Amino acid sequence: MKSQTLQYYMHDGPSAFRFELAGDLNDEGARELEQAWRTASAVIGDRALVIDMTFVTSAEKEGRSLLARWHAEGAHLVAKTKASRELAEAVIGEPLTRFDSDRHGRTERTWLPFHASFNTLKLGVVLLLAALLFPVEVHAAHLKPETVAAWDDYVQSVSSSLQDRVRPGGSFLWTHESPSRIANVHNGEIVVAPVPGSAPLRVPGGLIHHWIAAAYFPNAKLSDVLDVTKDYDRYQEFYRPSVVASKTVAHGGADDYFSMRLMNKAFFLKTTLDADYRATNAYLDDRRFYSVSRTTRVQEIEDCNQPGEHRFPEGEGSGYIWKLLSVVRMEERGDGVYVEVEAVALSREVPAAMRFVVDPIVRRVSRNSMLTSLRQTEEAVRMKHATSPAGAENISSASAALKRKTPAFAGVR
Repeated sequence: MKSQTLQYYMHDGPSAFRFELAGDLNDEGARELEQAWRTASAVIGDRALVIDMTFVTSAEKEGRSLLARWHAEGAHLVAKTKASRELAEAVIGEPLTRFDSDRHGRTERTWLPFHASFNTLKLGVVLLLAALLFPVEVHAAHLKPETVAAWDDYVQSVSSSLQDRVRPGGSFLWTHESPSRIANVHNGEIVVAPVPGSAPLRVPGGLIHHWIAAAYFPNAKLSDVLDVTKDYDRYQEFYRPSVVASKTVAHGGADDYFSMRLMNKAFFLKTTLDADYRATNAYLDDRRFYSVSRTTRVQEIEDCNQPGEHRFPEGEGSGYIWKLLSVVRMEERGDGVYVEVEAVALSREVPAAMRFVVDPIVRRVSRNSMLTSLRQTEEAVRMKHATSPAGAENISSASAALKRKTPAFAGVR
């Protein structure tokens, strides 16, 4: 965790988040430290921010500016030596007040240490429409051919797994592979887990994040759920605030084409993900349906809808999302519908020194994103069904037409 003489530690506690600094807080270190803070801020919530600068020996202009800004925003500065206290008071321009650690659960004794490196910062974090990972980085990244090749190979493995599920006699639903999973889902729980072997999967130049979630929507029909999931123009209503814009582009046989803009302010401030998607739909029978959605274009936009808006070329930017793939399976049984979502994302790599701090954030964001997506889907189904009792009036005829156009297995292309 060294940049010349600077070292820092991050401690994630129950009531406070603490940065412990040591050495020279130079300009480069200040920029890296601020980026680490932006990443961590997504999971800090209402906890206090504590900056322990007891062992800081000096601070350059950007370091002083960062400390002053944190203090102005409510952070607690801790300086336990005469020299560090003088430095802190010179930075903030006023006497330093004492931070009472007892008020925050004796956080020095309860925090678990997380270490970070000042090597090129490549933090990776997942957030999907149904669970995506959003890495954050100071410098722009470039998607490499070997990373794309690894992604394509993984997509083929997902396609093969799906083919096994939809073949006659295959295990269509992941939910039904475990009695406890069935029980949890029927009790109203949304079950979320990383796919075995991908937590995340490290490939040349990137990370592949693959999560699966399952829910049961009682008192619903398959047509009710499809009436929501295929209404791309209203995704911006159903999945706000993550989806800030959405529209249908075209329909072609079994394929739907649509676009979305995704935003997660907790991670990227004013950065937006703009992407085009192709969804291939298939009915196995009147009660079982699945869809495979894949991005055909992904671009980052900084300061979206602002005078300084900047759109990065494809394959360039922070690398928080390079590519996305989702597989949705639905089955109507009894008086409800099982809904499963597999969400797969390709992001930039994270250096080994950063994984200890990044991996817990990745898992938390991924899990929460999957939960939120399925909850919002169920809520949209309820609301749409309530306002339109007839639902999708022609769903049965549309289903028959689609089945004539779609093979038994609509794989990933």
